[in-house]
Amino acid sequence: MNSKKEKLIRRHAKHLMLEWLRSVVPDDEKDKVKIDNLEKYLPDQTHIYANRHLRVSAYTLRWFTKSIKKIVKSTGKNITEIKVQELERG
Repeated sequence: MNSKKEKLIRRHAKHLMLEWLRSVVPDDEKDKVKIDNLEKYLPDQTHIYANRHLRVSAYTLRWFTKSIKKIVKSTGKNITEIKVQELERG
């Protein structure tokens, strides 16, 4: 992928991550979560070791970008049209 498309994917992944995180946190915390402080609410560990394999943890920035790339490659869908529900399906 070219750099412009990669940048668009990362930007959209952050927005999807923010949307997902706001759906998980309590109602009084939703207004405090912004793109600027998104990393504060996420764990530091981005990978897990399971069954003698190193895998990307779910709901990290890398997981969101990989899932978006997978959907774009398989369906040819526009990057900005992808929603969080599509990523959770698989």
